[in-house]
Amino acid sequence: MIASYELLGEEVHKNVAVIPIKTPINHKVDLLTLKKGFELGLVDVKECEQSTVNTIIVENKSVAPLLLVDGEEIVGGDQNRIMDATILIAPESEMKVPVNCTEHGRWGYVSDFKQSKNIANYKTRLAKHHAFRSKGNVQKAVWDSIDELEMSRSFSSPTQAMSESYENAKSDLSEFMEAFEVVEGQTGVAVMIDGEVKGFEVFLNSEIYREYHEKILKSYLINAEVNDNVFAIDRDAIKSIIDAALNDEFEEVKNEGLESRFEIKSEDGVGSCYTFKDELIHMSYFVGSDETFAESEKKIHDDVRI
Repeated sequence: MIASYELLGEEVHKNVAVIPIKTPINHKVDLLTLKKGFELGLVDVKECEQSTVNTIIVENKSVAPLLLVDGEEIVGGDQNRIMDATILIAPESEMKVPVNCTEHGRWGYVSDFKQSKNIANYKTRLAKHHAFRSKGNVQKAVWDSIDELEMSRSFSSPTQAMSESYENAKSDLSEFMEAFEVVEGQTGVAVMIDGEVKGFEVFLNSEIYREYHEKILKSYLINAEVNDNVFAIDRDAIKSIIDAALNDEFEEVKNEGLESRFEIKSEDGVGSCYTFKDELIHMSYFVGSDETFAESEKKIHDDVRI
């Protein structure tokens, strides 16, 4: 899926390290992001005529395909949602888009939809992938993960809204945003916490990556236990994880838009790769086997019962 890549110089702050990823420049595909679509008035997002939790309608008024990224959040409508997968909507068309609710305690219109400043936190995206792979209840996995996020931060939102957890963590996350800047040519990133690689993400080009840089880093940091631990950065270990994911078995699965979707069938993690016109448009990978994830989920549920 990625012909080649380069790991650029790492950036470290406290017990977190980010390693910028650079892939070959791609000029073949022109896409409109959701952020630019909203800013230019070229995107309209609304509830279905008969509102439903897991479906919304997105209209792309642009002459370019519209990119919706897996885990990307929109707020408003009858409740906040995240995209269930990365989807490309054809130019000058509208379609029903699969989503997951990120605000369990509200069902009622408050405003038109707008783009959130957040993407689903790392553990929620990981839980979503595992539920999808095991043919489980993806929506329940998302709600449970958001509940766990609130519990881990000793915070309670009136409507169990993921966006409120991010707002509550805003001051904690801001210092990291200053420490981790986008570098020239960066198209992706790998994230390490306490010396362990948590995952990596790559986009079509550096312009699109730049739009998601802060969202992706915040998604890992909001789940992290930040401290002043010092650790060695093993670039070979990072490369090994990326190479293993790239060389693993890919299973093509049905998706909703112009894109082709491939699930990574790895024993050590979960992830997806999306292509358009034989070019990579988005890839995400999260470290964590099914067994490790199941043990972690059991501990979370046991803690909740206590």
